[in-house]
Order: sequence, then C-alpha cells, then structure tokens
Amino acid sequence: MIRKILGIVAGVAVAFIIILLVENFDEWLYPVPVDLDVSDAAALTAYVFTMPLPAKLLIVLGWFLGSFGGVWLCLRISDAPWTAWIIIVLLIVGGVLNMRMFGHPLWMQAGAVIAPLLGGWFGWRLHPKPYPGEPLLG
Repeated sequence: MIRKILGIVAGVAVAFIIILLVENFDEWLYPVPVDLDVSDAAALTAYVFTMPLPAKLLIVLGWFLGSFGGVWLCLRISDAPWTAWIIIVLLIVGGVLNMRMFGHPLWMQAGAVIAPLLGGWFGWRLHPKPYPGEPLLG
C-alpha cells in the first residue's frame, strides 16, 4: 500500500511540475502584459481570449504532457493500474476548477478534460510492466 500512495503522490507532483514548466515556457515565449491584474477574473478572461493560438495550444499540451508523465511515473512506482486514474481525475478536476475561475474558449474547456485523459492513456500504454490479467501492449 505504501508503494501505491508513493506512486500517487509522486505522479501528482511530477504532473504539476511538468504543467508548470510548460506554462512557464509558454509565458517566456508569449509574455503576459505587465499591466495585467491577475486578481481580476474579467481581465484574465479577456487576456486568455486574446492570447495567440500557439500560446493556448501550449497550455493544452502541458495538460497532456503532465498527465502522461504523472501516470507513467505513478505506474512505474505503484504497479496498480487504478492509481493512474487518481492522477487523471485530479488533473481533470484541477483543469475544470481553473476553467471556472475565469473564462476560456470552448475548445480549451474540452481540452481540460480530453488532454489529461489522452495523456494518461498514452502514459498507461507506454508503461513497460504487464499487470495481472492484462497483456503487455501486444
């Protein structure tokens, strides 16, 4: 049970670190205006809708990569497929809560659910260990 808990904690931590790294890279490529008040939800919503498309795509890519890395590491440590779902669900909940804080385009809202599911699925499928009763990739 300790390995499962450790796998979940490590997976969540790695997922959020990957997401933060991708978002920091995004902010480096597309700097946030210095006069943007990040405590104002209306200003953040307006900014998100005016961001260039590649900046928005990078954010969704971060959700995908975070889920992929978090699930892969979680499974590497825990050996229990159900632990991967905890990572995926936590990332989806985080994405939905983020969407509720301020507005995003509809396709990004869908991406907040789809990207963690796809990233988690790829992390699960590319993980090299066979699980009891489940064949290895083949």
